[in-house]
Amino acid sequence: MEINLGGYSEKKPHFLRLVLWRVAEKMQWMLPNGLRIMLLRLFGARIGRRCLICRGAKFYAPWNFECGDFVCVGPRVEVYCKNKVTVGSQVVVSQDAYLCTASHDITSKTMELVTNPIKIGSNVWIAAKATVLPGVVIGDGVVIGACAVVAKDVRPWAIAVGNPASVVGERKL
Repeated sequence: MEINLGGYSEKKPHFLRLVLWRVAEKMQWMLPNGLRIMLLRLFGARIGRRCLICRGAKFYAPWNFECGDFVCVGPRVEVYCKNKVTVGSQVVVSQDAYLCTASHDITSKTMELVTNPIKIGSNVWIAAKATVLPGVVIGDGVVIGACAVVAKDVRPWAIAVGNPASVVGERKL
């Protein structure tokens, strides 16, 4: 079997919306937090109260992002939300983290796009430079260590570190 990327094509049902968002997103870095959140909401994001979306956080398609109250999305976090990303309340996603809902079918000759949602519970901390891959569910109270790559679901109140991430302990408050 030979790969034929010349045959690759991706449907873009929200093309005009994406173009408008790219233009708006270029301006959002200079806005204060309240206006940044208002802009994200204007493009369909559902963001709870008293949230902080830091300068430099990037959202591929804000209409696929939803979070509860008291959520902090740190600087340079990338939310590649080609599918839904749902975040509970009281969550911190630290700087340079990457939440990715899309990949490619490596068994296909044209490597079609595949997407799966990400669900993050409440009272979670995703530390700096961690990566959460498509289809992952992170339970309530979880801590994901710095630079961890989360490819599988993480049970509630666990501490997961490493690449691939594995549970190394239980979080106790």
